[in-house]
Amino acid sequence: MAGLPDLRRTGLSGSTPENTPARGKEMRANLLNKLRPPPLVHAWDFWHDRQDRTGSTITSPPPPPPTSSSSNNNTAETTTSAKPTHNYEDRLVHLASISDVRTFWNVFNNFDVSALPLRDSVHLFHQYVKPLWEDPRNVHGGCWTFRVPKANAPAFWERIALLAVGEKLQAAVESDRKQFRDDICGVSLSVRFTSVLVQVWNRDAGHEEGIKKLLEAVFEGMEPELMPRENGYYYKPHYEHAAFKGQDSKSGGGEAAASKQA
Repeated sequence: MAGLPDLRRTGLSGSTPENTPARGKEMRANLLNKLRPPPLVHAWDFWHDRQDRTGSTITSPPPPPPTSSSSNNNTAETTTSAKPTHNYEDRLVHLASISDVRTFWNVFNNFDVSALPLRDSVHLFHQYVKPLWEDPRNVHGGCWTFRVPKANAPAFWERIALLAVGEKLQAAVESDRKQFRDDICGVSLSVRFTSVLVQVWNRDAGHEEGIKKLLEAVFEGMEPELMPRENGYYYKPHYEHAAFKGQDSKSGGGEAAASKQA
């Protein structure tokens, strides 16, 4: 019977140490990479607009830092008199900053939109963009509005939010324009008496091709049972609202306004 092969150790060192500092750093880095949740392409802010909010604790996200970053612990709080506020912006409260998949689902799964009172709204917007018509990123824009039955609203809202953070909506408005680039600003949900309004905001109300493709992207990402009725959706520029207070309110799309300023 043949013996085992002669495995010589000539020139080989002893057993490789498993607990060297370099080995420990490498293992720690690998573990952190495996545990770190996948980042989103864009960071997002989650807002709540409560109809009966008082002016006692109005919160807003931190100002933009020199480098892009997001944190859930950096909300700035302003204290005013505890009186009901009629100013829309004063009703907004910044609830969370979202930069990765795990945080998105933590926020999404712990905020029950079906329990929102009448006239309340929630907004998922690009970081540092407020859900206001007059915000600099929104002032030349508009939004698709979908009227959704309340029974379908949570599922419809989830699909829209996933299309937003998954960059499907952004891809719809992409173009090779250089002067005024269209963007997705955010998505909103607002409770009404018999239905729920879900909105998709874009930066340029004059970008007709992008607006059309935006609707197509929503329909392609929606299950048949969640599709809105034929007369249950429309697009409207922000400047067409009577309460709009932005400058150059009748200038139309942002591309047209930008060309006037060039």
